[in-house]
Amino acid sequence: MPQAPYEASAEGLPAEMAANIRYGQVSSIHPYLIQDGYDRTRTPAPMRVAVLENEQLRAEFALDLGGRLVRLFDKTTGRDLVYRNAILQPANLALRDAWFSGGAEWNIGMRGHWPLTVDPLYAAELTGDDGEPILRLWEYERVRGLILQIDATLEGPALHVHVRVRNPRDRETGMYWWTNIAVAQSEGSRVFAPATHAYMTGYDGTLGRVDLRKADPRFPAAAPAAADYFFDLAPGLADSADAADAPAPRPWIAAVDAEGSGLAHVSTAPLTGRKLFVWGDTPGGRRWCDWLGGETGAYFEIQAGLATTQYEHLRMPGGATWEWTETFLPLQLADPRLDGGWDDAVAEVGPQVVQAAERIGSAGIARLESSVDVAPEALISIGSPWGALEQELAARTGTAFASPAGVRFVRDGEEGAYWAALLDAPSDRIGRGIAEPDPLVAPDSYVTGDEWDHVLAEAPSTWLTHYHRAVAAHARGEHGTAVSHYEASLRHRRSPWALRGLGLALRQSDGGTAAQAEGIHRLAEARELAPDLAPLALELAEALLSDGRADEVRTLIGGLPAELRGLGRFRVVEIRAALAVGDRETAGRILEERFEVPNLREGELSMSALWHEAFPGRPVPSWYDFEMAPED
Repeated sequence: MPQAPYEASAEGLPAEMAANIRYGQVSSIHPYLIQDGYDRTRTPAPMRVAVLENEQLRAEFALDLGGRLVRLFDKTTGRDLVYRNAILQPANLALRDAWFSGGAEWNIGMRGHWPLTVDPLYAAELTGDDGEPILRLWEYERVRGLILQIDATLEGPALHVHVRVRNPRDRETGMYWWTNIAVAQSEGSRVFAPATHAYMTGYDGTLGRVDLRKADPRFPAAAPAAADYFFDLAPGLADSADAADAPAPRPWIAAVDAEGSGLAHVSTAPLTGRKLFVWGDTPGGRRWCDWLGGETGAYFEIQAGLATTQYEHLRMPGGATWEWTETFLPLQLADPRLDGGWDDAVAEVGPQVVQAAERIGSAGIARLESSVDVAPEALISIGSPWGALEQELAARTGTAFASPAGVRFVRDGEEGAYWAALLDAPSDRIGRGIAEPDPLVAPDSYVTGDEWDHVLAEAPSTWLTHYHRAVAAHARGEHGTAVSHYEASLRHRRSPWALRGLGLALRQSDGGTAAQAEGIHRLAEARELAPDLAPLALELAEALLSDGRADEVRTLIGGLPAELRGLGRFRVVEIRAALAVGDRETAGRILEERFEVPNLREGELSMSALWHEAFPGRPVPSWYDFEMAPED
C-alpha cells in the first residue's frame, strides 16, 4: 500500500480525537490493484463528462475519474469557481497511486485520496418532482464495504450535492469523508472559516492546536511551507442543531481572490469539518504544483469532512445510513479589502456567506431529498461489478446486505467474471466446470472477506483458489496461512504470482535470515516466469538492496531490456546500487542525465537524498527538489 507522506501523533489531543485517530487504520489497500501504469508523456485525449447547466452555472463531472467535479463555471462572471486543470497528469498521491489535481474530489472510506479516484462510477440522469435534472453517481467501496450515492442538481448560481453513504452489512465499519476542492491560487487569494483555532500539521508528523489570530493562514500564496489547517469550528457550527425550534447553522468555508470574488462551500450536518491545504512557498511545494498542473498554475484546497481532522476515522454502525447536503456557490464580497485581523475578517465574511446561501433558496435541496430513493433507469455510465457480486454473495451465505433503493449495480465484465461464475454454480458444485486459467496470465481481480474465503474453500482445489486464499490471508497479516496457501498453489501449477506472494510473505515473516534468503529466491523465480514484467524485477532489486547484495542488483539491472532499464524507478535502484558499492561516479553520471520518476510518492525525498550522496555540498537542482518542509 502506498504510504501517506506523514503520520500524525495523537499525543496531547482531545480524547475523542485521539481515539478516532487510533481507530480504523488500514495497512493494505487489498483487494484493489495498484494503478501505476502511467508516465509523463502528454497527448490529447477525450474525457467523458456529465454536464449540469443552466443560465448561470455549468458543472462538469468526469465519469471515468471518480465522478470528479472537474469544472464549475460561473457564466455570469466568466470565471471558474474551482481549479480547472488544463492537463490530466497522474502522480503518486492516492491510495492506489494514480491521482490528478483539480476540481472537487469525493473521498470516502479511509484517509487518503480514495481508491476510485481514477475509476469509472455508475451514473444516471433523473428528473426531480419539479421537472429539473438530477445527476446521480454511485459505487461500492470495497475496503470498508460502503455504498456511496451522490446526487447533484443546480439551483440558480449554486450547485447542490446530496451525499448518502450506506453501510449495507450488520457489522460496524470505519468511515471517512472529505470533499477536496481545489481553488486557483493567486497573490491575493484568501481563505476564511468560522474558527478561532485550528489543528495544524506540517510534513513532519506534528498535529497541534494553533491560534488563528496569530498563525493567520488566510493567504495561501504566503504560506512558508506545505501545511494542513483543520479548523476547530465555532460552537454550534460543529453540532447538529442549536435548539429544537431553530435550524441548524450551516458550516462553511470560503476562498476569494484579490477582488473578493470566489467560491463559498456550505453544508448540513454531519459534514462539519473544514480544512485548508497549502503547498507552501518552498522549492518542493512549487515543484509539486508544476508536477501536477504544468502551466495551469498553482492551487490550494478548501475541504469539508465528517471529523475535525483527516487522521480520524469514525465508527459507522451496521445498517447505518449517513447523509448530508453540500452547496457550492459563487461569492462576491462587498468590500474585498478586509484589512483587519483574522477575527474581523471572518466576522465580515461569515454573514455574507450565509446571506448568499439564503438567497439561493432551498428548492434544489428539496428536489434532491425527495428523489434520493428514486431508482435509476437508463444508465449513462457503468461502474464496477462488485456491488452486484457482494449482494449475490450475501444472499448465498445468508448475510445482510441492504442496498439503498436509489442505486443499481451491474455485474457484467471481465473484472468479476470468475467470481460471478463461482456464485452461479449450485452450492454443491461451486467452481466445477470453470476452466482453469493460464497461470502465466495475471488474475483480473481479487476479493476480501470471510464469505469469499468460504466460497473458495468449497470450490475444487486449484492453483487459483489457493492463490486467492493466500493473498487474502497475506493482506490480513496472517503470514503462516498465506505461505501454506501459496505453496499449495505452486504444487498445482507454478505461477509468477504465487511465487511473488510466497517470496514477500517469507520476507515479512519472523523466519529469520533463512526465510529472508528463501524469499529472495522465490522472487527471482517469479521474475524468471515473467521476465518482462517491470514490478517483479523492481521488487527483486529492492529486496537484494535491502539485504546488502548491491553487486547482484547491478547485474540484474545490467541485464534488463533497455525499455525497462530506462524507467525512472530502475534508474533510482541503479544509482542506489552504485552508491552502495562506492561507485559515486556512475551514480552521478545517471543523476546528471536529468531523468524523471513518474510515480514519485508525495513526500518522497529520494531524489534529493541521492543527489546529496553523489554530490556532497552541491545544491539539489530544482527538478529533483520535492522538499516541502520549511527551510531552517
